[in-house]
Amino acid sequence: MDRHKETEAIEALRETLRQISVIKVKQICADRHGHRGEKTILGHIEIYGHAHLLACRVVCDCDLTHVKRAVAELQQVQRERGVVVIPILIAPKMSEEAQTLCRESNVGFLDCEGNARLYLDEVFIVKRSLHHKTIPPTAETLPTSETAHLAHVA
Repeated sequence: MDRHKETEAIEALRETLRQISVIKVKQICADRHGHRGEKTILGHIEIYGHAHLLACRVVCDCDLTHVKRAVAELQQVQRERGVVVIPILIAPKMSEEAQTLCRESNVGFLDCEGNARLYLDEVFIVKRSLHHKTIPPTAETLPTSETAHLAHVA
């Protein structure tokens, strides 16, 4: 994983969690996991005095093959840890298909554009960004005085 993407993902997670006053971020760090040296970002948080562990994977794009693999890896981490782990997928931008896959797999997600869906037991975070929405086309130019006069006469 690119160090810049990892740092960006950690900051996006930290910023999203910071927006909820009942969430206390204890530590967020990258942990090597698996035989390929894949990194899992671990977030230790506290909500109303209850400790939670967030296991996050970063994908560089929303290709469904990459997203499916990351979701499977998060579910594996969840099984291996033996504790309640909240899996979260982080991407620069999440497509609608990737978001649907995460919802169906009970995996939280967030992206660097401001979209998020995190279920943290006592807290449910949903954020929707308008960054990726298309902007309506610009209005037509106003008629010149000559065409306005003709339009008025007609």
